[in-house]
Amino acid sequence: MKDLSILALSDLYGRALTEKQREILADYYERDFSLSEIAENYGISRQGVYAALSTAEASVKDYEAKFGFYAFLHALNEKLTALKVTGSDVASGVEDILEWIRSNYGTV
Repeated sequence: MKDLSILALSDLYGRALTEKQREILADYYERDFSLSEIAENYGISRQGVYAALSTAEASVKDYEAKFGFYAFLHALNEKLTALKVTGSDVASGVEDILEWIRSNYGTV
């Protein structure tokens, strides 16, 4: 089964991959091509496609493990949604969010 979180990670970290890795990820995850179809398009074996996919997936997961930008955005989105839903004082809510950022990530 495809790990669709790879799509989000490739959006964030895809520029750090080679163009071929980005294209293979897009073919597999966005265009839903099979390994055989990708292999045929690139003139490589299915094993070669699998290896390229595995390397690209590991790279974007490694970048997330190092930088945590996806986790940050996800948590920030949850906090902003909660602020919107509760309808609490916006200035106070924003200050709470800024304090959360400072305490977890340093100076804003």
